[in-house]
Amino acid sequence: MKSFDSSLLYVLSGTGNTYRVACWIKESFEKTGIMTCIKFIEDADFQSDFQNPDKQLTAVLFPTHGFMPPWSMIKFLFRMPRQKRVPVMSIATRGAVWLGPVKIPGAAGFSNFFSSLILLFKRYDIRGFFSLDMAANMNNLHPSLSTETVKSISEKSKSRINLFLNPVLSGKRVLFTLNNLYEGIWSGLLFWLIPIFPILYLIYGKTSMAKIMFASNNCVSCGMCAKLCPNNGIEMKNFLGKKRPFWTYHCENCMRCMGYCKKKAVEAGHSLGVLQFFLLTIPIFAKLLSLLTSYTGISFEINNFWIMSLVESLYYLPALLLSYWVFWLLIRIPVVNTIFSVTTLTHYFKRYHDPETSIKDLFKKEAK
Repeated sequence: MKSFDSSLLYVLSGTGNTYRVACWIKESFEKTGIMTCIKFIEDADFQSDFQNPDKQLTAVLFPTHGFMPPWSMIKFLFRMPRQKRVPVMSIATRGAVWLGPVKIPGAAGFSNFFSSLILLFKRYDIRGFFSLDMAANMNNLHPSLSTETVKSISEKSKSRINLFLNPVLSGKRVLFTLNNLYEGIWSGLLFWLIPIFPILYLIYGKTSMAKIMFASNNCVSCGMCAKLCPNNGIEMKNFLGKKRPFWTYHCENCMRCMGYCKKKAVEAGHSLGVLQFFLLTIPIFAKLLSLLTSYTGISFEINNFWIMSLVESLYYLPALLLSYWVFWLLIRIPVVNTIFSVTTLTHYFKRYHDPETSIKDLFKKEAK
């Protein structure tokens, strides 16, 4: 017996992993007669999306970034209208890898708990939440997995979905599971060891990762990366009569631009990141504090780690933006571009996107 007439799946997806999970759910729901709509969060229309909310199961699906929902999903959750007792579920995808016969599961950490807390505050009826392994796609940090490994991870995850969905469709709540206990342990360890890790990730991880992205000499200025970006995080800026992509602070490191670039021109500049850290952050900031002390006679030494981190961030973000502008101008010189291209690991990594998800799928306004 089904408890819902329809379902609405709000999706945020970078390389297509989360979109693929939404497609599996849509397929499963429609087999039971539940009409299902997949909608990317940037296309949400809350006035028309909640016409019959009591008989509609609404779900939010998103990838995990730093054990949290991506910043764009957090903003979307806060934007969702208050709905008394409207049934909702949260699904986070996480990056898994296989090393030979050993499968290393991903960890969504606090992401589902966080999204559910926001929805609970907005008076939604939380019917369940769970995390699901998909192929790890952070190709700025590691090589892409083999086709066989990607297929194995996907097939296993697809087979697990109904174990969660069937009880929800029958009207039950799925909250206390081994899956959520696993994520709860990760969350506890995270907040015990690094209490403000999610905040640090949103500040440093999001911004720093965006500010090492660049286009190699393979770039043909087609602008597809900017058009594809779900967060409008890439701008095509003109310099000396030629446009090249410029990564802004709206970038959330979803890896869509890297995974779908036909020319394989999108790179993550690891050598640039090293230069930014050692030549920009530590020496210059220390020198500034030393100059302030010499001119004022007041010691600016800060012994508290967290206060120091906050003070550093006030200096670091503007300095990072300035350094990236200089870098963006310099890489227009072919020899400079070549140096940074051959010294970045992503130059040698195989690019990844979900093998069943095309660019056209990610451009769809709505899939009914």
